[in-house]
Amino acid sequence: MKYEINKDTFAILPLENNKSRIIEKNNEYIIDDDPYSVMEHSCSYFGSSLEGRFNGSKDMLGSIYKVPVLVEESRNIIFFPTKSPTTETNAWISLNNIEKYENNNSNTLLYFKNGKKLMIDMPFLSIENQILRSTRLESIFRRRKSEEKND
Repeated sequence: MKYEINKDTFAILPLENNKSRIIEKNNEYIIDDDPYSVMEHSCSYFGSSLEGRFNGSKDMLGSIYKVPVLVEESRNIIFFPTKSPTTETNAWISLNNIEKYENNNSNTLLYFKNGKKLMIDMPFLSIENQILRSTRLESIFRRRKSEEKND
């Protein structure tokens, strides 16, 4: 059975041998899929391809590197990559479950809304940039959705 991202999914972290560590609000799992495959499957499960989600994000944000992905629209589930999405060492982080983040030398410490912490091998300014991109994507999507309702 394949894993589907949900509102309680905090992070999808790469492990060796094409496995992933899934961090959820109340659980953690090791699964037999790499993070890219989890994202592909979840986007497909919610009615689009990962490639389609990438293209939609690029259209909304302008063509940029490491675009965040709107995995599921009705619950506003947005994930951003820590590296190039096809890189084996890339992790995916949920925008909406981050409470705060802080600099920790060349890494960044993420604090999730339930108190869990996660050290990410990514500079603070890079994480901050990804969070800003993801927030911008969320804002553009909400505005478009609101404009649709008002028509």
